Amino acid sequence: METHKIPLFKPWVSEWMARSVIFSILMTCLYSFAFYSNPATVIRFYGIQPGDVEYGAVVIYGSTVAFLALDFRIVKYFAPRRYLLTAIAINSICSLVCLYSGDWSVFIVCQFVQGITCALMSGIVLNLVFPRLHSTRARVIGYTILYAGIQISAPFYSIYSSMVLHYFDFNWLFYGSTILLLALTVIVLLTMNDSARFHKKIPLYQVDWIGYLLYVVFILTMGYILVYGRQLGWFSNNRILFLLLFVVLILSLFVIRQLTLKRPLINLVIFKEKNFIIGLVLLFTFYIFKGSTGLAYGYLEVILQTDPLQTVPIWITVICGTVISMFATSRFVLMGYNLMRIILLGFGIMALYYLSMLHFVSVKGETADLILPLFIYSVATGVLFVPIVAFTISAAPPKIAFNASLIGIFARFTGFTASLAFNNELQAFIRYAVRKKVNESVDEINVKLSGTLKGINQIYLHGGKDIYITKDTSGGYLNKLIKAQIFARATHDYYDWMFISVVCVMGGILIFPQIKNVILKLKRGSIPY
Repeated sequence: METHKIPLFKPWVSEWMARSVIFSILMTCLYSFAFYSNPATVIRFYGIQPGDVEYGAVVIYGSTVAFLALDFRIVKYFAPRRYLLTAIAINSICSLVCLYSGDWSVFIVCQFVQGITCALMSGIVLNLVFPRLHSTRARVIGYTILYAGIQISAPFYSIYSSMVLHYFDFNWLFYGSTILLLALTVIVLLTMNDSARFHKKIPLYQVDWIGYLLYVVFILTMGYILVYGRQLGWFSNNRILFLLLFVVLILSLFVIRQLTLKRPLINLVIFKEKNFIIGLVLLFTFYIFKGSTGLAYGYLEVILQTDPLQTVPIWITVICGTVISMFATSRFVLMGYNLMRIILLGFGIMALYYLSMLHFVSVKGETADLILPLFIYSVATGVLFVPIVAFTISAAPPKIAFNASLIGIFARFTGFTASLAFNNELQAFIRYAVRKKVNESVDEINVKLSGTLKGINQIYLHGGKDIYITKDTSGGYLNKLIKAQIFARATHDYYDWMFISVVCVMGGILIFPQIKNVILKLKRGSIPY
């Protein structure tokens, strides 16, 4: 029997066991993103700045995005089990190197390599899942399970890392990664055939390695500009100007190369489809709004001073809301409901999330107050994800459908990275405006200020403090109180802006007549992103 006709799983492996193995591969390849679930711990452990943590996430995400384009060819050459075991081995080595190094530069290099292994493993997951789905119903459900796994991985690993970091130091996350990879190795060795293949073996000729290098350099440089741009002063900084010109040059070379090659890394002809471009814009916009939840978790940490373990109920709520809403949405998609109406509903629920945050954000509150808003947020993401992807895939011609996947995941990455820059810039602008207003009102002639200071002094004096110590302590407490007020007011104003933005997006969808009646066409063999 030809190797590409041999079943990938051994005869004794049931269908449900095979699906469990596939899901375990997916969740394991996403483990590396767990290192960023508690940025404060990373900052303390490596002695770095918040922007460095953001760029670390950009490096592993961008490395995954870039290598997926190359993986499409490579996976047709190697046997899946050996290919997968190689990725697991490299990932394990990187975890061990980070464990014994403790150096941030080494960590970043390992994250880049682990991004490649994440692409290898997720590429195998895609090839394992979607050729098994023959009907439209099965494909929609398959998409839903895949996206649900991706969406819940962040809160799932946030729960895991919070528990680990509560009792141990940051290095234990590397221990956990190594143990998980060893367990997956045993599972793969027991359940998968060594000689089975997805396709007939295709030699690695005319692979666009140069295109890959241009692509990955473009992605990482663009990420650097968006993450560090504000810190360096944007266009007033020579480094940013140089990198911007460099990005334009690299992008130009990449596009020219893709348009002239017979077998390009990514077929850019797909951009001729108008609905595909609209789908990319929706996907990008969705990730901009999705990135705004970082401020909610910042509010929990800064204002409510919530311990990471106390946020576990919120993360569980987010997981439940995502799973329930995604599977409910898949049912509506299968019943033939108009995709644009479902997408409008999703953005409407996102607007409701911003309204609920406007209601709950203040300097006084409880952690439990954010359970409902973040549940609404998780429902919004669950409702939006599958229809947006389905809409975009439906616009792609069958012959180049896989290129829609590659460009789609790039749009997701760009939305994620742009959300970091956009949110940092908008928050800084709003906080500056709020701080300016506070400084105008908080001065020595303000009667309320003197009354507040006297009240704070009395509290400390009644607590048995010395009068001189009381003056210093009350001044520090007042500064802390003012900072909390500024943060809360800025957060409130930020959600005002986001609410207005999501309403504008909904209005934009309504005025495009060509996307109101989109027919869902999920072809067999098309692999989503």
